[in-house]
Amino acid sequence: MSHGHAVVIGGSMAGMCAAKAVAPHFDRVTVVDRDAYPGEPVYRKGVPQARHVHALLARGRNGLEQLFPGFAERMIAAGASDADAGLHFATLRKHGWQRRLPSQVPLLLSSRVLLEFTVRELLRQTPNVTFVESTDVVGLTLGDGEPRRVIGVSVTPAGAGEGTASQIRAGEGAASRIRAGEGAASRITADLVIDAGGRGSRAPAWLAAAGLAVPQETVVDCFAGYSTRWYQAPPAGHWPRDWWWRGLWIEPDPPDELMGGVLFPVEGGRWIVTLIGHARHYPPTDEAGFNAALRSLRSPAIAEAVALAEPISPVYGNRSLSNRFRHYERLREPLGGFVAVGDGVCVFNPNYGQGMSTAALSALTLARSVATAGAGFGPGFARSFFRAQARAFEDAWLLATGADLDFPGAVGKPPPGRSVLGPYVAAVFDEMRTDPVVLRGGMEILHLLRPTTAFFALPLLSRVAWRALRGLLRRGQREPIPTMPELC
Repeated sequence: MSHGHAVVIGGSMAGMCAAKAVAPHFDRVTVVDRDAYPGEPVYRKGVPQARHVHALLARGRNGLEQLFPGFAERMIAAGASDADAGLHFATLRKHGWQRRLPSQVPLLLSSRVLLEFTVRELLRQTPNVTFVESTDVVGLTLGDGEPRRVIGVSVTPAGAGEGTASQIRAGEGAASRIRAGEGAASRITADLVIDAGGRGSRAPAWLAAAGLAVPQETVVDCFAGYSTRWYQAPPAGHWPRDWWWRGLWIEPDPPDELMGGVLFPVEGGRWIVTLIGHARHYPPTDEAGFNAALRSLRSPAIAEAVALAEPISPVYGNRSLSNRFRHYERLREPLGGFVAVGDGVCVFNPNYGQGMSTAALSALTLARSVATAGAGFGPGFARSFFRAQARAFEDAWLLATGADLDFPGAVGKPPPGRSVLGPYVAAVFDEMRTDPVVLRGGMEILHLLRPTTAFFALPLLSRVAWRALRGLLRRGQREPIPTMPELC
């Protein structure tokens, strides 16, 4: 059944996934974004987090492949690479280095800009999808009837001076791209409006301005921050002989060690190096301070690596890493004709790499909801979708907030039973260092391929239960940390 016209607010990953998900069910889908899209995979100001390290979890990769067939093949052709975190990353966990063991869970390594550009170019091939660029959505347009429902959005040109009025059409069979020009506010009518405005979504303010209920929010914040620098990696032939790894991951160890770091290889022979500080232990954003912080980590491995690489960027900072859940699913009477998706509803500390994966999960949930929507998108449709989307986010939320609440000074309500279950889950992560079965099972949970309840399923339970008691008995003790060459 065709439902007319859908408007997506925001061309983020969540917005593009949502547009692709609903395209089979609408005559037209319009994606409105305040940015003008570059014609190549480069940074754009509407995605400031793109300068930092990103990980595409296996569940997200599967979801993007389902939405955009050929996604992974196209990414690899553009320079992305596959890796197994157990085999190709040197990972220092809380109690020591992880052994080189196959996790059998694939990790796609690339920059965020390449990933976003690839998805956008694949979306352009959808004939009934249109991009409206350099345009800002400033409000929802509501109808006069009861119950209240959205019938469109109000838009104005964004970024004065970024472009004159123009219209650019792609070739036959591709999506259209329209750039708004100068002019007064206007309205785009829609049968369904999908907010993908991300962490800065203005939908709650629009609802309040209309006298409607605003979703309650749950916030968990460990007061974390990023600092990132990009490097041109040394040619492989010039690497020291004991550099068996392709990437490095050094975890913090609270409460004493509050900073961790990662080195990810991306396309173009480059490295992204990110420091992650917690409990207001923010990493520096000046060159000297950044280098000193690298040397202060629990292992000097990343500092030694970048000493042989060429810096190709300044140090970028990001301090907006809290977890925030807007509970649209709790609204008694949600607004008809309107839904919010992805990080417009639930944003995570990006330290855990869940954002792009939950964007895909949100879009697939929306596709199922629209496919069974019947004749319209009233409050009942919105209520059903929001509840299904909240269930889809549950595992990622538990994983991210559970980890963040380990840091001193973190704010937020712990989930029920955390004081009892926490030591057991910690024992699972400890056992992942040395047991290939537990490593694979744990990675499948972290990559959202299995629910968090799988922590307590066989064979993980049988292999880890006895270690939970040992972990409680040795609490506060530290194992000697081997040097990197001992892992080779």
